[in-house]
Parts: sequence; C-alpha cells; structure tokens
Amino acid sequence: MIRHLLARELRARFTGSTFWLLAAGTWLILAWMLFAQLQVYQQIQPDLLAHQLPLGINDLLITPTLGTLALLLLPMVPLGGMSAIASERQQDRLPYLLATPLSLPALVLAKWLGILLPPLALISALIALPASLALGMQVEWDRLAVAWATLGLLAALLSGISLVCSALARRPASAMALTLLVGGFLWLLDSFAPREAAWRWLALAPHLDPGLRGTLRLDDIAYFTLLTLATLVASGLVLLRERERVRWQPLREALALSLLLTALSLAADLSQRHNLTLYRVHPLPEALLQALDALHGPVVVTAWAPDHPVLRAHIEKLIAPLQTRYPQLHLRWIDPRREPQLAREAGVTREGELHIEGMGMSQRVLQPTPATLLRAFTRIARTGDPWIVVLQGHGEASLDHENPQGIGAWADALDELGYRVLGLAGNATIPDNAALVVVAAPRRALPAPTRKALRRYLARGGHLFWLHEDDPSDNLHALLGLETLPGSLVSDTPQIGLGPARLEVRAGLAPLLGSPPSAPLLLDGAHALLAPTESGWETVARLETPVATWNETAPGTAHLDPLQGERKARHLVGLALRKDKARVLILGDSDCARNALFGQAGNRAVLLGLVNWLTGNRLSTGTAAHDIAIDWSPETSTRIALTHLLVLPLLWALTGLFIRWRRGRH
Repeated sequence: MIRHLLARELRARFTGSTFWLLAAGTWLILAWMLFAQLQVYQQIQPDLLAHQLPLGINDLLITPTLGTLALLLLPMVPLGGMSAIASERQQDRLPYLLATPLSLPALVLAKWLGILLPPLALISALIALPASLALGMQVEWDRLAVAWATLGLLAALLSGISLVCSALARRPASAMALTLLVGGFLWLLDSFAPREAAWRWLALAPHLDPGLRGTLRLDDIAYFTLLTLATLVASGLVLLRERERVRWQPLREALALSLLLTALSLAADLSQRHNLTLYRVHPLPEALLQALDALHGPVVVTAWAPDHPVLRAHIEKLIAPLQTRYPQLHLRWIDPRREPQLAREAGVTREGELHIEGMGMSQRVLQPTPATLLRAFTRIARTGDPWIVVLQGHGEASLDHENPQGIGAWADALDELGYRVLGLAGNATIPDNAALVVVAAPRRALPAPTRKALRRYLARGGHLFWLHEDDPSDNLHALLGLETLPGSLVSDTPQIGLGPARLEVRAGLAPLLGSPPSAPLLLDGAHALLAPTESGWETVARLETPVATWNETAPGTAHLDPLQGERKARHLVGLALRKDKARVLILGDSDCARNALFGQAGNRAVLLGLVNWLTGNRLSTGTAAHDIAIDWSPETSTRIALTHLLVLPLLWALTGLFIRWRRGRH
C-alpha cells in the first residue's frame, strides 16, 4: 500500500511541469553564479599564488555554489511539498485517505518520501555542476560527497517541515507560507541568538556550514535527524487527531508537545556533549610533502597538547602522512598541564602548539595547519646562509609590496623559504655571508666600485641572479662579457591566450629545477641575450623562446630592419653559468619577478626553483593550497559554460513544457 501511495506522489511531482521548470531555473542560477565567481577567481588567482594563501577553487568556488544551492532549497522544497496534505484536505480527499487500511506511520513516511525524493534527485544532478570543474581543476571529491550528504539532510528536514505545515494548513499556499516562515527563522536564528543560549542549537547555519566545507560532525547529523523525526512525529499526531475527530483538548495537546520538546532537548544535549568529528576533508598540499624531501637526519615534532582526544587526533592526522613520507620524523607528546615548568621554559603560549627541531634549526608552529607546517619544514630544510642581497640605487626594481613594478611579492616568497631579503643601497659592500645577490633590472651603469665588489664576490664563489631590462649600459658586458640585442622580443605567431610580447618558456628549465616545470615561466617584453665572450664560465642551461621572434626596435612595426639589429630566430632569453663554486643566472626579463606577474603561470615556482639552484637548496616551491591552478584551454571553458548556462537549463525547461503539452492533449 505504501508503495502505491509513494508512486502516486512521485508521479504527481515528476509528471508536472513545476519540477522541471524549477530544475531549469535552479541550474541556470547556480551556473551563472559559479562562472561569475570563476571570472573573479581568475583575477585574484595571481595574488593567491604570490601570497601563498591556502585557498583554492574548493573554498572559493565550490563551497559558495553549494551554499547558494542550500539557500535555494528553502523555497524549492516547500513549493513541491505544500500540497502533500493541504491539497487532499482542500479537495475533500483526506477523510478517504485516512480511512484506508494504511497505517499513519506508513502514510506519513510515504508523503514525506514523496516530498523528499524529487529535490534529492535534483541535488544529485546539480552536483555535476561543480564536479565539471574537474576537467581543468583539482576537485576534492570527498568534500563534494560530504556536501551532498549534508544537502540531503537539509532536504530531509525541509521536507519534514513542509509535511507538518501542510498537515496544519487548509490550503497549499498557506502551507508554503508557513514552511518558508519556519525555514527562514531557523536559517537566521544564529544571527540574533546569544552565543551562550541553549536554544541557539536550533539554528540551521552552524550545522549546515561545516558539512558544506567537508566536515561531518556527529552533532550536525543529530540535529538534522532529530528535527526531521520531530516533524514526522508532529505530522503523525496532527493526522491522528484528525482521523479520530477528537475535539481540541489543550491539556492533552500541551502535554504531547511538552513530551516531544523534552525528548528533543535531551537528545540535543546528549549530541552536544558527545560531539565528534566523524570526517574532515583536510588534504595536505603536495608542496608540504615535497618539503620533506629536502630534509636529512632525524626531525622531532614536539606537540604541547593535553590528553584531549579531539586535539590530539587533529595533530596526528596532520603528522601521520608526513611520517609516511619521511620515516625519520618523530612525534612526541608533552602535556603542558602536567609539565608546566617545561612549558614555561619552552615558551609555550597555547595548547596544541608544535615545536619542530632538526638539521640544527627549530621552528614554532602556534596553530598546526598544512600552510604553517609547510613554512616550518621549508625553513628547517634550508641550508647555508639566509641572506639574499638585492642591489638598489641604480634604477633597479624596488622591494615595494604595493607597487606593481616592485618585487615585494618575490621577497615575501623567499622569506617563506627561510631567507632574509636585504636591500643593499648605493655602493655598500656586499656581505661575505650573502647566499645570493639579486640585481633586478638596473636602468643605468653600475659604479666602478659596485662592479668591482660583484667581481670580488663571484671570485669568492658567490651567486648572482641578474634580471635584464632596458639597460643601455655595458653592465653585463663589463661583468660577464655578455652582449644583448636591442629592442624587446615580439612574436608574429603568439601562443594561445597571450599577446605578441608575452612568451611562455619551458625548455631548458629542467636541469635547473630538477624536473620539467608544471607551469611555464611567463615573460613579457623579454630581451635577447648573446653568448658570453669571457672564457672560464661553463654553460649549465640555455633558455630559448619557444617560437621564432624578432627583437623589435621600433614599436608598432611588423617588419625586420637588419640595419637596426632586428633578427628573427628562437632567441636566447636566459643563461645559467657556473665557474668553480660561483653560479650566475641571467634572465632577459624582469617582469616575471615583479608583483604584477609574479603570481601568474609558473613564475613563482620557477623563480624560487632558480634560487634553489643558485643557493644549492632543494626547498619546496609548491603552493600552500593544492587546488589553486586552472589547467584548461579557453575553448574548454567556453564549452563547459555554454553547456551549463544554455544547453542543460534549456533541456530541463523543454522537458517540463513537453510534459505539460502532453498532459494538455490528454
């Protein structure tokens, strides 16, 4: 009997045009918001890369999209469930339905499932919208699964509320209005409920948000389950009173309501006291695992944490994959409550703090996260002196963070690796303990004392990173015997998505980075280098343009003028040299290191990898978030956008209109 009633309910939902038009409208709204957010994300992606923010597409695109879907469920579910009981009553069919042999629990269950299954099917279909981003991005499938389960629990609760409101109302419109009122109240309850109030537990958002972000907690499951059961019991009581035609008895009704609320409050208190995190999506970035590859010798992680199961489980979940990657990583526990003297001597300021020691260095992690652990292990793995000297005072790029032409973002990234970046003004002496000297695009000739200091520094086995840009002087020739061609490089067959002055370089980087780069080095208006004439330097790597270019000396012209030194070829734009212990790297462009371009393409990872080669380190150059990169062509993104914004909504709408047309004919 219950199957027949459920089949009738589902037939009424799926053979009407309302469900299909709702699906079309919901899909169009979500797709529009997703791709609008994607456009904004592409604009801020360079900043995420440059500043190592642990946020990617799962946090900034998928979670907000699922949050919008949760908000759209508030009116969608009542719209489909408002007629569950109210329409039966309005059309005088409810007495006949109650008179059938079907028990009240079975009747309530069939009606509830009839309301729940259509939005559940729609949620399952809509998950394909964020999942399609996997064609060019790293989607966290476990987070998506947890979010789907949470949205299913939300739909179950809203279906229960719709059922009880439909049982109380005499008309479907009244049932929908009452359901919207109750759902909106639960959604906004946390905004005006005091934090310490016990009834704040009824607020919907604090139980919904963790699930959408990939955290499955026992208290949240209990919240949705208990409230859903309460609505089903309330629906059954309303229908029971109507079937028995019992007059209104305030005392009995108040007693039943009190018992229901008491049972609900006791169960809620029990779930809060024994709240456990059943599952948490907390993926470790590959950069953190790679950071361990540069370690050697034993490394000890001291966790200053009391014997608290949740806190210790969180730390163990972070450290265990690292121990698998690096077996010499040891974790020890010290309870600061039982060892207060040791905690004071170690300078412990909070419970859960980590102290990491290894390779003669130590780092303190106040709040253990993948990003903070990446920073700590990278700094421990760095060898040699930490000082990087940036030459200033001759028109070079400044260390300014705000100016797009500055190299402050690069300096910050080097600081994350454990270096200390120092601006060296004027003719100051280069320190003997400088791990690297950076000369970022001088605009005029270096004074003779500065050139002499650089030669002496290289003779001692120093390391030099030179970024060449519009330098009319003979700096490179005087220092290394290196010549450059006039003008900047322009391609008449630009790479896809790039202008004629922008070039992506991959070839030649593998010997310096240890492996081919995952993303290319992006140059903008690079300058061609010629092979050095000074003997004694060994060429380690040559970076050439991927396509034939010419060094344009007259902007706006598209012809070659040999008299002005213009040549068309695959020009040399980077050169790595070595002599004894000294290492020199020259790039024919400085824009890749400036704030405006540092976070684009593979500039950050490549430039940090080149510093690794110059200083003899193997520090991780990955990002704090594993899902920042977007790896698809403009054609792929266009096809996906058209599919979700046009094809699928139109398909849903046409299905609904076709069903309506067929029903009109019969």
